[in-house]
Amino acid sequence: MPRPAEYENLIKTKAFEAVAPTPGAILGFLRNAADYKVTAEQIDPTRHLQVFTLAYEGYFQVVQAVLEFYEVRTKDAGRNLAIQRVSSSLGVSPQEFAFITKAHERRNGTFYLSPFPPVSKAEAATMLAILAKYLPVAHTLTGTP
Repeated sequence: MPRPAEYENLIKTKAFEAVAPTPGAILGFLRNAADYKVTAEQIDPTRHLQVFTLAYEGYFQVVQAVLEFYEVRTKDAGRNLAIQRVSSSLGVSPQEFAFITKAHERRNGTFYLSPFPPVSKAEAATMLAILAKYLPVAHTLTGTP
């Protein structure tokens, strides 16, 4: 499977590194994403922070699955670049991309430094909708049932 040029360029700049595939990893990441999604859908919908966080973490499992598919891992780059690159590969819309980027910044800016600010019902629903929309796209992209 040829790796797209964008991933090759990130390897050349040492942002990503080429790796040997880990048997079962793609399926494992996608199962985790599905589990996060199901859990987010089943918990009390008034728990906006928990729904948002579960959906965000589920989306990152999708990101990890696609990175594994292309046999790369982040090196000098972190989650942010991985999320950006994979979101583009999945065909995320500009509006969704802006939301995902903001969600990532919010998660990182608060997860390590301060309490998470309140999350609205709309934000939680949007993150969950993004996960629900792109999980099947990742299955198709990776050829994983």
